Amino acid sequence: MREKPRITLLGNNSGRNLGDAAILASILDILTQEIPEVQFYVPSISPEFIDDNYGLMYKVKGVNILPWTGSIRLLGIPTLYCLAKSDLALICDGIIFGRKLFSPHNFLITLFFLVPWARFFHCKLICYSCGIGPFPSALSKVMAKYVMNSCDLIIMRDHDSKVIAEKIGVTKSIEVTGDAAFLNKVSDDDRARRIALDEGIDLNRPILGINVTPYIDSWLERDERIEDKSSFLSIIAKGILQAKGHDPKMSDVQIVIFSTSPMDEKYSYSLAEMIEATVIHNSKYLSHDIQCIMKKCELFIGMRFHSLVLASAVGTPVVGLIYAPKVRSLMVLLESEEFGEELHGIIPESLSRKISSAWDNRTALSRKQGRVVIILKDGDWVAG
Repeated sequence: MREKPRITLLGNNSGRNLGDAAILASILDILTQEIPEVQFYVPSISPEFIDDNYGLMYKVKGVNILPWTGSIRLLGIPTLYCLAKSDLALICDGIIFGRKLFSPHNFLITLFFLVPWARFFHCKLICYSCGIGPFPSALSKVMAKYVMNSCDLIIMRDHDSKVIAEKIGVTKSIEVTGDAAFLNKVSDDDRARRIALDEGIDLNRPILGINVTPYIDSWLERDERIEDKSSFLSIIAKGILQAKGHDPKMSDVQIVIFSTSPMDEKYSYSLAEMIEATVIHNSKYLSHDIQCIMKKCELFIGMRFHSLVLASAVGTPVVGLIYAPKVRSLMVLLESEEFGEELHGIIPESLSRKISSAWDNRTALSRKQGRVVIILKDGDWVAG
C-alpha cells in the first residue's frame, strides 16, 4: 500500500440512518489514527453530508452517486472511478442481503458488478464489520457467495452472519468482531446538558429510552410476523404505560424516544403522543450527540439494530424488540436473549413484564452486557 493510501467506503452513507452514520464516523476516526495520511472516498447520494460533517476532521470526500451521475445506487461511473484509484475498499454495515434483489434499493446486485472492476484495478476488498442476509432466493445466495469469496478479508459483526456465510458456501476465513458503531465517539456531558435543555429533558430524573420503526416485522419469516400491524404502536404504548404505572420504582420515569431514521420520525411522534414522551431525532443531531443522551438513560428498549448497538456502547442496558433476525442475533451476542421480545404474539402484558424485569435488574444487566461490549470494542471476540 502506498505511503498515502486511498480507501473507498462502500455502504449506505446518505446520512439518513443513524447507525450507518455512526459506522462511517468510527471508520474515519479509527483508520485516520492508524494512518494519518489516508484519503477516503465515500460514494453517497448526499455527498454534502459527508463533506459538511466530516470534511474538516478527516481527509474524506463525498462522491456524488445520484442518478444523473450515471449511477444506480453504488453502481456507476463515480464509484468505478473511486475503486480504480483506491488501494482498498471496505464493504460496510449490512448491505449484503438478498431481499428485493432487483430493487434499486438493494446493494448486493451492485456489489456483484463492482467486485470484478475492483479486482481488475488491484483494489483489495474487505467485508468490514458486516451483517449479512437474508437470502430468500438461490440467485441471491450465489451473488453473496461470489462477493464474499472475492474479498481479501471478511469480518462479521455477529456469529449468526458467519453461520449464514458458511451455509451459502463462503470458503474464506471469517473473523467475528463487534459492529464498528460500538467505537463511535460520544459527545461530552456539557453537550448532553445543552441538548437536554433544548429538548426539555430533565437529567435529574430517571430516563427510559425507546426506539421504534414502522418496518415492524418485514424482515422476519412469515410465521414470525404480527397479524395486526395497525395495533402495534398501541401495544407498545400500553406495555410501556403498564410497566410505568404498576412498578412504583418507575413512577418518576421520563420517556425519551430516539428516532434513528427520518422514515421513523412520524411513527416516533405518534408513539410520543400516546405516552407523553420527548423525541430526539437524527435529522437534528449526529450520532455522537444522540449517544450522549442515550448514556443518560437507565434502560433502553429498541427495535432498530443500531439503536441497540449505540445505547449498549455507552453502558446503557438494552431490551431488544425483534423486528429482524439481526436484532435477535445482537441480543444473543450480548448474552441477553431473555431480554429480546419477539414481536409475533406480542401483547401489552408480556412487554410490561419484560420492561419491569429489565428495569429491576438494570444494574446487573448493564454489567453483563458491558463485559461483552468491552470485548467487542477491543476486537477480540471469538465466534462460538
